[in-house]
Amino acid sequence: MNLNPKLVTATPIVAPGCKFENFDVIELSKIYVPPMIDNPVRKNGNNIVNVQKLTQSLARGIHYDKMPPIVRKKSRIVDGHHYEYELICGNHRFAAFRNNDIKEWVFAIYELAQDGYSFEDSIRTLQLIENDHDPALESSDEDISNIVARLISHGSVLVTNDEESIRDYVETYCRNKHWQTKAKIVRKAVRLSGAYQEVVTYTAKDAFRWLDTNTTFTYAGNYDAKRRKYGWTVLEGYEYEYLVSAMKKYAETGRESYFVCHTKAPTEKNTLEDKREKMQDAFAELEDHLVQVFEFYKETGRFPWNLEGFMPQDHKNKENCFITI
Repeated sequence: MNLNPKLVTATPIVAPGCKFENFDVIELSKIYVPPMIDNPVRKNGNNIVNVQKLTQSLARGIHYDKMPPIVRKKSRIVDGHHYEYELICGNHRFAAFRNNDIKEWVFAIYELAQDGYSFEDSIRTLQLIENDHDPALESSDEDISNIVARLISHGSVLVTNDEESIRDYVETYCRNKHWQTKAKIVRKAVRLSGAYQEVVTYTAKDAFRWLDTNTTFTYAGNYDAKRRKYGWTVLEGYEYEYLVSAMKKYAETGRESYFVCHTKAPTEKNTLEDKREKMQDAFAELEDHLVQVFEFYKETGRFPWNLEGFMPQDHKNKENCFITI
């Protein structure tokens, strides 16, 4: 395979403490690959499915528009073998190279721990940003939470031991994550690092644990024999889902439900009290809607909706038109 680093069109990654040197063709035998146990970005090791996808993709040749794997210059001798570089990003691709018996590849060479940033700050942040190649295997939520907690424990200048700083770091370096996923990452990183929170936010498990420890309320649709109702914990934004669950539970059992609520983190525009009031308003609005539906049903004997049918989905049986009920 003819490899030409001058054909790489991928834009070098910009990360704190990282300096891009150049793209170059390097023999794989010259690159030391740290054990996966030493890589907190991949807590659970290599993903075999992703390695197989990469094996098939890279067998077709190099994609010059994708960021190559990243190495740094670091000479060392391990078990009598002399290495000139160390792999920083690209464990899955390196495994795919071996599967394809590839002897050399184009790599991006970086210097780390520049401009006063620590090695941990620069390498871990670079690894998070880089995990966006094709086929992609982004860092898991758990991996990112562990990285943030690790950086804090190493005295990071990028993220400090408080919730706001952790949120800023995740927002800055994990931009493509869904906002709910980022919130989950922040909550877990806060727990791992013991960070200070001005306003506590709960995961579902956190909420269950708190109720078990401090109250006699039930949750997750379990029956509360003391109150003779079914209990539910409701996170802000999920009022509709749990109201429907309570309706279903009443239809099945003839018993009522209650809700124990908690909000997401407050913002500059919405304080904690604002969010609590909005949750109460959301339930009141939904209840008003139910009353209107009930009035419509009493007047017409039907609900203000109907099922028209199904879209075609069964390719095996050659469905290709709308299925009317």
